[in-house]
Amino acid sequence: MFTVEQQVRIDSPPGEVFSFLDDPRNHVKVTPGLVDVADVEALASGGKRAEYRYKLAGVELVGVVEDVERVPGSRLVQRLTGAIDGTITYELAGDDNDDDGATDLTYEAEYDLPDTVIESVLAPIAEAYNRREARATVENLKTFLEN
Repeated sequence: MFTVEQQVRIDSPPGEVFSFLDDPRNHVKVTPGLVDVADVEALASGGKRAEYRYKLAGVELVGVVEDVERVPGSRLVQRLTGAIDGTITYELAGDDNDDDGATDLTYEAEYDLPDTVIESVLAPIAEAYNRREARATVENLKTFLEN
């Protein structure tokens, strides 16, 4: 398992940032390796479940993403299952009523990779790739929401 974390300040209120993140289809707009999100299903908890297709170093990975914790305006936790198992956590800090209306976002992703020899060799490459993806995702999210 490895973890990547990125932080960014977004000039958009936490409620708007959360609303954007709350729709899995929006993640395709800001996550570079994410190819498609389909079959979005509403859950009784208010969260969502969806199928995703992701490309990692030219290899297409398929799985399911499901909201497992959500606190509108402040926290969203998603569980990945399938080709990649893991958790993505978005922590949002700020005040919708604050004059600057900005959000401090912390993005943390924990990934479990299978313990086969091939994956063990590729793990450092995949970790570096995912660190770049996390950085690009939060930067794209900032750009998308500020424009």
